Parts: sequence; C-alpha cells; structure tokens
Amino acid sequence: MKKLSLAIFLVLNGLMAFAQTTPPQGASWEIKLFHSEYALPILIDAAIANAAELENMDAAKLMAQEERKIVRKSFYSNFALNSAYQYGTWENFGFAGEAVNSFNAFDSPLRARYTMGFTVALPLGQLLSRHNLIKKQDLAIAQVEGSRKVAEKQIRQQVITLYQNIVLAKSQLELQQQAYQSAVVTNKLAEKQFKSGDILIDAMSSVQQAYTSTAVALQSAKVNYETTLMMMEEAIGTRLIDLIKSK
Repeated sequence: MKKLSLAIFLVLNGLMAFAQTTPPQGASWEIKLFHSEYALPILIDAAIANAAELENMDAAKLMAQEERKIVRKSFYSNFALNSAYQYGTWENFGFAGEAVNSFNAFDSPLRARYTMGFTVALPLGQLLSRHNLIKKQDLAIAQVEGSRKVAEKQIRQQVITLYQNIVLAKSQLELQQQAYQSAVVTNKLAEKQFKSGDILIDAMSSVQQAYTSTAVALQSAKVNYETTLMMMEEAIGTRLIDLIKSK
C-alpha cells in the first residue's frame, strides 16, 4: 500500500509539472475566443444583430413614425378641390329661369357646363388636438427607443454571462482532463502492482472507483462545455468558429 501511495504521488507530481510547463494548445479561433477584449465585442454585436425582440422594436418605431406622418397630414384632409363637367339641355330642368318644353324636352339646344370649387372644413376639436396627437406620437417613438436601449443592455448582460460560463466550463474541462490522465496512469500502475501481489484487492477497488468517478466527471465537463457553446451560438445566431474566423 505504501508503494502504491508513493507511486501515485510521483505520478501526480509529474503530471502537474507537465501541465504547468506545457503551453496551452488550441486552434487559432479558440485562442481568439478566449481573449475577452477581442471576442466579447464581436459576440455582443452578433447577438444584438440576431435579436428578434430588437427587430420587433425597430418595426414598432417605424410604425410610430408613419403614424406621426399620418397625423400631420390629416390636417389637409379638411381641404377639398371640386370640379365637374356637365353636358345636356339645361333648360329642360328649369335652370337659368327658362321654361321647360313640356311637349318635347329634346328640342332644346345642347349646352356644356364646367364648374370648379374649393371647400374648407376645420372641425374645432381636431384643430385644437392636432398638436397633442403629434406630441403623443413623438412620445411613442421615444418610448420605443428607450425600450430598445433597455433590451440591448439586457442582451449585453446575457452575452457576458454566457461568455463567463464558457470560460468557466473550459477551465473545468481542462482540470477534469488532467485528473482523468492521472487516474488512467494510477489505474494502470495499480493493476500491475495488484497482479504482482504488492497491493490488496481493497486498494485496487479504491483506485478503480476513483478512475470511474474521474471518467464520469470528465464526460460531465465535456457536456457542460458543449452546452455553453451551443447556448452562445443560439444567442448570436451562428457557429462560434464561423463568427470568429470571419473577423
């Protein structure tokens, strides 16, 4: 048992020293991804561009702006320009003070008549409330703009949280990978010592249990890391590798 403990201790120290002296490996896009000053602005801009709620707010702002135009132009609906062209035997209808020919109305000479006029109707209530209606639309536009700023702030906070979760999940995965490597070496060493009779079955069972627990923890860390990546990709609307490589 003492031999096993000493061997495990030496193996763990060797792995820790190797992990400390070995530079971090990874693809260039991963290195950029975990450089927060570089990656965070890109991720935030992508999430804002992909946010459906911001698209709805932009549409609501355009609607409010169009409503404002309608309110401003509604004042001119009270003005009307009228014109008419008529052709016929006007005296048969008693116009111009001439008597109607009761025997044959179609014997009268044909005449053409063109009229043109301009009318104005200004309801007092509409005239007095016009300024208030325009002001109301201005406030509606300002309200939409304010809501958009709040939504953008929430998206930025969400992306920052997701990014920190990715960083944490990556660190946990690397630690679990190191622990698993140590467990693999320890398990192999224990198997050799068990076959040679240097350790008892209880010690071998403990090593195997530790190995199994480490393997399960590593798999859990992988799933957690992949989940955080997928959550970020859902927020930005594209794959992380494609986004980082395009910048």
